[in-house]
Amino acid sequence: MRILLVLTLLFWNIAAGCQNSNSTETSNRGEASPSQNSTSTSAPTTTQTAQPPVQERNRVATIPNSQADSQRSCEISAYVIDKDPKGLNVRSGPGEGYKIIGNLPTTSVAVIVDIAASQGDWVQLTKAQSPEKIEFQGTGWVKTQLLGTSTRGYGTKGVSVYASPSTQSSAIGRIPDAQGIQLLGCDRSWALVEYQQLKGWIEPEAQCANPLTTCP
Repeated sequence: MRILLVLTLLFWNIAAGCQNSNSTETSNRGEASPSQNSTSTSAPTTTQTAQPPVQERNRVATIPNSQADSQRSCEISAYVIDKDPKGLNVRSGPGEGYKIIGNLPTTSVAVIVDIAASQGDWVQLTKAQSPEKIEFQGTGWVKTQLLGTSTRGYGTKGVSVYASPSTQSSAIGRIPDAQGIQLLGCDRSWALVEYQQLKGWIEPEAQCANPLTTCP
């Protein structure tokens, strides 16, 4: 019986040694864990395209197209700034191809015109008067750039220039008081003007159509 017990213990020792040997062999082979064998999938890299800088709002007036612009009613006055010694031609329509029906002096101290309409680069006159006499009476057209007006704003050191003919639009600049400015067009009682490369609209209270003195 003792011999049988010794053989049994010897058998279990041999079996345990073999099991430990197999475990050591497996460990030495360095079998990869499932997490190591799996292919790691990285999140896709999103390349953010640089956005162009936001452009600054274009601070220019709403200026109508030249000849394509429709006729608009006006109720303003201006004065002749043309320096051509031959005078300023008044035509029967808004264009160089229309017949000359009058001529306004450019050598006079001041020729003030009443304007009833605007179309493109032309305005329609109903009357033109110098200190000496009435120079034109009726309906005729002259180039806007040959007419001008002056600014008021005497107590506020200037007048605001707007992007469109409304005080609800944005102000795009200011013109000093009592300055002569070039006329570009009109819409109702608003004047489209240019002063030192600033183009925009000035309201009725900002206009003075007398080049000789300030307006009340």
